[in-house]
Amino acid sequence: MEDAIMAVSSIALAVVFSILLFMLAVFIASLFSKKPVNNLGFEPEVSIIIPVYNEEKNIEGCIDSIINSGYPSDKMEIMVVDDGSTDSTIEKAEKIGGIKILRQEHLGKSEAMNLGIKNSSNDFVITVDADTELEKNCIRKIIAPFNDKKIGAVAANSRVRREKFMLNEFQNIEYHFTNLLRISFSRLFGNSIWFSGAVSAYRKSAVEKAGYFKNDSMAEDIEISLGIKNTGYNAVTADDAVCTTKVPKRVKELYKQRYRWWIGTLQVMSKNRKRLPSERSPSVLFLFFNQLWGSLYAFIVIPIILYQINYWLPYNSSLFEIAGYFFRWFTFAGPVFVLYKIPEWGVSYYSIFGVMAGVISTSLIIAALIRFRNEIRLKSIFAVFCYFPYTILLNIMILISLLHSRFRRDKFFIR
Repeated sequence: MEDAIMAVSSIALAVVFSILLFMLAVFIASLFSKKPVNNLGFEPEVSIIIPVYNEEKNIEGCIDSIINSGYPSDKMEIMVVDDGSTDSTIEKAEKIGGIKILRQEHLGKSEAMNLGIKNSSNDFVITVDADTELEKNCIRKIIAPFNDKKIGAVAANSRVRREKFMLNEFQNIEYHFTNLLRISFSRLFGNSIWFSGAVSAYRKSAVEKAGYFKNDSMAEDIEISLGIKNTGYNAVTADDAVCTTKVPKRVKELYKQRYRWWIGTLQVMSKNRKRLPSERSPSVLFLFFNQLWGSLYAFIVIPIILYQINYWLPYNSSLFEIAGYFFRWFTFAGPVFVLYKIPEWGVSYYSIFGVMAGVISTSLIIAALIRFRNEIRLKSIFAVFCYFPYTILLNIMILISLLHSRFRRDKFFIR
């Protein structure tokens, strides 16, 4: 039994290390790839669609950020599509003025966006979540890539709206890390289907050709980007088109969000599995592999960690030494400590791959924070140093999501 667990641990560590090494290689290679030329003089008329369902707390800030984003007001059509709200969302939107209001029964976000697109007046549409705000020139920068006729969809660089709670800091790091990868894949391979639904722009004809947003999966943003790619267009990420979005404040809220993301992406993969053998895009292939591996890894990571902790635990040591042992296990102090002890312990399989995995992941996180000029706070430093427990939490959520999706009817989206 012990040999089997060690074998599984070795394989898992090797796969994790290989994935991180590939991510690092893509990031480094992207630094030397030619950056897409964004023609900021390209300013077509755009329709901005805000699907809403009980967003009275966010709608005014969202619309104000669009109006003040710096794009010519005579070239913007702002549409709020109400998905059967029961609060004062629409009343607040109407007070702002100059907003086109569309209403439907509670049919879901996908149908709300489809209604907006079908009633839009322009060739380019931008979808904006109501809890998201655009930074200056976001519209101009997310529209600029469409000057290339091959581009069918463009994703913005979605960042976390910084707040005081600690979970916010971990998500802030995660978003920066994910954005770094999305932008690296987009720049290196000219395609990135890892779309964030917070703010995305589309060529209307490409959405029509792809059959509009589907309501039979929870990852409608990834599905439409993949559908657009399958019609012959490219989907890319505009790294300088920045928006900020609210993130969950509580673990329960975070779980609901990650359930939608993870299971929704698996749904999209299942619907497109027949196309995978002929797929040539590294971005698509990596997304599929990462999602499948992540699902498997969620089942084995906790038993592996518990076994390893128990195996190396210094039972006959003082309470202080045991506390130090757990501190090293769950912080970046662990890889540093192992490097320090190599002259005494020697080099082993675990010391090489374990330490390098920790170093690579932390290096990518730091690179992301530098790349996006993240404001350094004491909480930020703590979150980077103690990021490993957060990844364990996410893996537990993936595991619960997979079990939940098997044994309970999904209640987080309308079929």
